[in-house]
Amino acid sequence: MDNNTREQIDLIIQKTKELSALYREAAYKSGVSDGEVAIWSVLLNGNKAYSQQDIAEILFLPKQTVNSLISRMARKGYLTLEHAPGTRNRKIIQLTEIGRHFGEQQIQWIFKSEKKAMEDTNPTEVTACVSMLEKYIVQFRKEIEQKNSYQEVTVKK
Repeated sequence: MDNNTREQIDLIIQKTKELSALYREAAYKSGVSDGEVAIWSVLLNGNKAYSQQDIAEILFLPKQTVNSLISRMARKGYLTLEHAPGTRNRKIIQLTEIGRHFGEQQIQWIFKSEKKAMEDTNPTEVTACVSMLEKYIVQFRKEIEQKNSYQEVTVKK
């Protein structure tokens, strides 16, 4: 791998981490964790009912992480879990009135800030960035899937 390729990879990773740090800062200012901000994003901005499984898939998070975050939010009174008819154990997440009020008052500003930042960005650059990331992810996933599982290496003495 030449130095330019490594520098490009490092820059993408660095910018991704910088964006994550901004979400952590926004979460801190809102009094929640960055994981909760991601869930609030789905619940406040989505247009359907979601289960914990749905959210895990949308956010690319482990189910246990989502379950822990949802449980914490339920303990705070922000949401309830209701059994989905016709399923064995699927539960639909419903914001409570308290949750909707909290989300609108304490969290929604983050999503408005995202929208403003995106509106202030050149649409052609956004499209190019998303396209490049999609291609990079597909290729990186392909490389990872081709790799054999970990096998212990023995060193000959």
